[in-house]
Formats: sequence, C-alpha cells, structure tokens
Amino acid sequence: MSLRFAAYTIPSATLGGENPLPDIQTERDLHSNIQYDENTITAEEARYMGWGKVNGILPYTIQDNYDRKKKDKQWKAAILENDYLKAVFLPELGGRLWTLVDKRTGKALLHQNPVFQPANLALRNAWFSGGVEWNIGIIGHHPYTCSPLHTEVVRMKDGTEVLRMYEYERVRGLSYRVEAALPEDSDKLIMHMRIENTEMKDTAVYWWSNIAVEEAPDVRVLVPAHKAFQFGYKAKLSKINVPDSGDGIDLSHSTNLDHAMDFFFDIPKAQRKWVATPDKTGYGLVQTSTDELISRKLFLWGMGPGGRNWQTFLAAPGRGYIEVQAGLAHTQLEHLPMKPGQVIEWCEAYGAIQIDGGVAQGKDWDAAIGAVDEQLEADFPRQKLEDWREKFGEIDGVKGERKLYGSGWGALEAERMKVQGQEFLSQGLDYSSKTLREAQKGWLKLLHEGELPCEDASKPPMSYQVSDAWMKLLTGSMDAGKSRHWYGYYQLGVMLAYRSRRQEALEAFEKSLSCQQNAWALRCKGVLLNLEGDKQAAADCLCQAVRMAPHRALAIEACRLLNDAGRPEDLLKLVDELPERLRRVGRVQALRADALLKLDKLDELNTILKRGIQLNDVREGEISLSELWFRMNCRRISLAEGIPDDEALRVRVEKECPPPAHLDFRMH
Repeated sequence: MSLRFAAYTIPSATLGGENPLPDIQTERDLHSNIQYDENTITAEEARYMGWGKVNGILPYTIQDNYDRKKKDKQWKAAILENDYLKAVFLPELGGRLWTLVDKRTGKALLHQNPVFQPANLALRNAWFSGGVEWNIGIIGHHPYTCSPLHTEVVRMKDGTEVLRMYEYERVRGLSYRVEAALPEDSDKLIMHMRIENTEMKDTAVYWWSNIAVEEAPDVRVLVPAHKAFQFGYKAKLSKINVPDSGDGIDLSHSTNLDHAMDFFFDIPKAQRKWVATPDKTGYGLVQTSTDELISRKLFLWGMGPGGRNWQTFLAAPGRGYIEVQAGLAHTQLEHLPMKPGQVIEWCEAYGAIQIDGGVAQGKDWDAAIGAVDEQLEADFPRQKLEDWREKFGEIDGVKGERKLYGSGWGALEAERMKVQGQEFLSQGLDYSSKTLREAQKGWLKLLHEGELPCEDASKPPMSYQVSDAWMKLLTGSMDAGKSRHWYGYYQLGVMLAYRSRRQEALEAFEKSLSCQQNAWALRCKGVLLNLEGDKQAAADCLCQAVRMAPHRALAIEACRLLNDAGRPEDLLKLVDELPERLRRVGRVQALRADALLKLDKLDELNTILKRGIQLNDVREGEISLSELWFRMNCRRISLAEGIPDDEALRVRVEKECPPPAHLDFRMH
C-alpha cells in the first residue's frame, strides 16, 4: 500500500477570482419551497423538510468568474494505491475522489470527467462533475467544492497511512474531516467522516456523498429498497414503488427516463446500507456504509435534449453520467438538528462488485438486490466497517503531517472563541494561525484591538462575517466610537441585510456612503431597494455603482435591474459604455439580447441567438436562453401575420421552432 502526492494534469478552465458582492438577496434555491404528497409521505418522514434553511450563502463569497477555455493544469493529487485499487484525490478541489480504478480489471469504477469545467450548480455557483464529492452544511453542493482543504497524512498504530482532509464550515459552525485508507489486503477503499459541532449551541447538519458513475443503457442502479421519494422539477415530492412506479418504466435504468429527476430510496432500517451500479455482465461499483447514512439517491439528467446538453456542457460530447448518493437524511430536502458539541461520524467503503449479469439486469428486483447483498457480505462483511470505525477512532486526536493548507477561517474562529473564553471543539485538527491570510486580518484586528480597519473603497471587499458573535464585536466597536467609517458601516449593513432587517441595513449603507462614496454600499442599497419593490431607484443605484467601479458582477446586476425595471434603452446605453471585457461577458450579452427583444430589434437578436451566447454561469433549471428564442419567434410571427402573441401562438412556436441545441438547457 502506498500514499503519495503528485501532480495530476487535467485540461482545466480558469476558476477566476471570487465575486466580492455579498449575497443579501432572498433565497433562490429551486428546492426552497418543497411540497410533498401527504397521502404517501408521513408527517414523521416530512418532519425536517424545509427546516434549517439559511438566508443565502454568506459569509462565503460567490465563485462565478470562471471561463470555458481549457488548458492543461497540474493539480496537487493524493494517490492511494495497493494491488487492488488506485484512488486519486484532489485536495485543492474540495477533496474530490477523482478516480477509482480496479487494477484487477483495469476498469474505472467512477465517472472521470475528462476536463475540469465549473458551472453554476453549487451554493457558491462554481461546481464540476465527476468522481465523489463530499457535501456538508447546507442543501446543495458544498461551499468548498472548488476550494482547497487542509490536507495531512496520519499514521495508525499499525503503520497504515491515512489521507486526512478537513475544513471549517462557516454557516453551520461545523468542523469536518474526510479520511481515506487503503490497506494492503483490501479491495475496498475505506473512508471515515467525522463532523463536529464546534460550539456549545444548537445548529443544523447536512451530508451527502455524491458519487458519479458512467451512464449507459446497461448500467443499472440497485438499492435494497422497494420505495423511493421522487422529486422532479415541477411535481411535489411523493413516495413511489421501485423499480417500476406503476407506469411500466424501470427507473433503475436512467436511460429510460426523459427528464431530470431525483429518487431517494427508502431503505428499511435494519437493512445494510449500500448502492451498486452493475452493467450487463454484473460488474460495477458498490458503495456501502455504516448505518448513519440512512438513504441512497439516484439523480439523472434525462435523455431529453436539455439533459444531453447539460452533460456536454459539464464535460465533453458523448460523455454522460448519473449520480448515486448516500446521505444522513431521507432526502436532500432536509437538514437535521445537531446538538451543542455533538459529533457525528461514520465509515464508507468503495470498490467493485461482481454478480451474475442475468440476475443483475433481470426483472426480479428482489433477486437482483439479494445477489448484491449476498456477494457484498461475502466480499466485505458488514461488521468490517464497524471494525474500521474503531480503528479510525485511534487517530481522532492525532495531528498529522501537513501537506496542503486550506482556508484561515477555522483558525480565526478558534482564536475568537479562545479570546472569548470558549472552547473550539475540533478534536485533533490543526487550525493553525499559520493558515490566517489577508482575508482574515481585518477581522483579527477587530477581535484583538476592538476596531475593524478601514479598507480602500476603490478596491472590492475581500470577506464577510454574519454570525451573532461577529456582529456583536462590530456593534460593540461602533458603540465605543470605533469602526465608524465607510467599511464598518458597510459590513454592518451586510450583517443586518442577512437578517432581513432591511430598513436598518439601508440606514447603515447610507451612513457608509455619507462617510465615503463607494460602489459596494451603493450596490447593496440598490439590491435592498429592489427587494422593497422600488425597481427604478434600485437600477439607478446599480448604474451609478458600475460607473464608479466597472466590475463584472456589478455590470451584470446593473443590466439585470434595468431589464426588470423596463428600461431596455438605458440597458443598451449602459452596455455601450462598459469596457470591452465586460461587454463580452455572456450574461451581459444575454441581458442585452432581452433588451433587443423588448425593442423589437428582432433581426439583430436572431443573428445573436443563432451565433450563440455562451452563458458560462447558466443555472440548473434555468431556461432563459430557450425562453428568449421562443419569445423572439412568437413576436416575429405575431408581427408578420398580424395575429395575437398569445398562448396558442406559443404552442405553435414550440412545435415549429425548436431552439438550437446550444440554447436548450431545459430539464423538463
């Protein structure tokens, strides 16, 4: 067995710098308003659905400045290898398990994306497909999915080397670790996860291990369950039978389904927890865990044109994957309560399984899942993961040999709690002061000297804090006559806006502007005015802000607000004033295209749409480009034929004028 670190080259898009604008808008998650079928889902099963939601992604900033120009890049990789398996982890990208190869067959057990291509699917926007992703904290792809984790090598008492990756999750106040071992005699990769509530107060927790496997007609998803919670992009959550919900379609084969869908399998409590993806020969990946991960999920993009376009957009033409996931709750629509100082930990195992191909693909569901259950127990007994749980317990309090630094936010929080006479609960993890960086320095000064430094208003803000503890420190500083400058009031405004105390937040931003005119408080003022319904004043604020600081994010928001305010001519004028680098931004081009439609400049719009608008940050579920196409054609036919632009015409256009593939991201 070996654990080594090496460069790993992937054709990669540039992630780019972070968006400095704080997320103070209302929640926009497509999972934010879940309805469930009370006839099939019990009140107990729905107990935590919708509970524990947060008001945005603050204190994190948004990662939306990536491109689609891929060049070879060397990433730091941690490689675990023995005679059976080779596992490659990417600590710089959320600790992603990027590849897992069965050396006995030479086959890849996971979907390995041939490129690194971020897209707008995560909590902080940037996300990429492939491998196994570790999701913690909040519903969605986690905040560090495109960020480095602290990385160490730890040795067990018997000499087994363990890869440890960890971070501090800022929204929930959780410290989490992902540990991996591959003993010499094991044909399964052993994973250990531990989540700690770092403070003595209640919080919420969420976890899903997100496993990407190749999609193919003969790949079948087997889970030891006969029921599943089904969630689509239009219908309410309901519980159905599996694998045939009653419509004659076998949902365990993703290629049978046209549209994007989620299925959360309801595994009986006493049943061993696993998911397997055998092909026509009965060979494929199996993942199993201790009982803490009670559920397994299947996500598929669907075989419709939108789903196929998404697959290409995330990877390359001809590539397709599905996700099979393992989570702490029944569904991904839930957060669970976590008590003060509580620890949740479990083990998982990943490897190959071989069963009879005819049984794996046969119509007898019980025979198929029974075959996996039996073979898995023979290959890797259920008790073995419990034994590994105890072995990993040996190193819970052991600090390892540092290989890579993550963020400094855990170190800052540990320092705050130390200063305030509290204990930061994170057994054995090294949140060293060496990890503190420029983004933490101002907050460190507030903590130790009682004053937040005044930053240069011409430069974008670097970071935010929104917790009660940090708000108390800032307001205490202001009460003492300190931090009363544009930046102090700006940060206070962000904290108040996060709490939906909009009038107080507006007053703070006005004080910031009275201290010194700055684009950042103007922008936040505009966002809040828009939330209050004053679209015209909001648009004016954003236009003024982007003229003061021609920043990509400000340009996009200004154009969007002008569009919403019904000012297409002003939008075109603003775009003409922008620097060329901002006029080329895909989102700016799309908003300009919408303005052209409102002004009936249809020929120019048609040329633009046929040429294509590259929306690097098209959102999951977003259909703005195809919608623009349909609206343009409805308007064109309405004017040409002198007929109403109504629902009947829309139905006709959808049949006669399908959108070009590069515009079609519809998931239903």
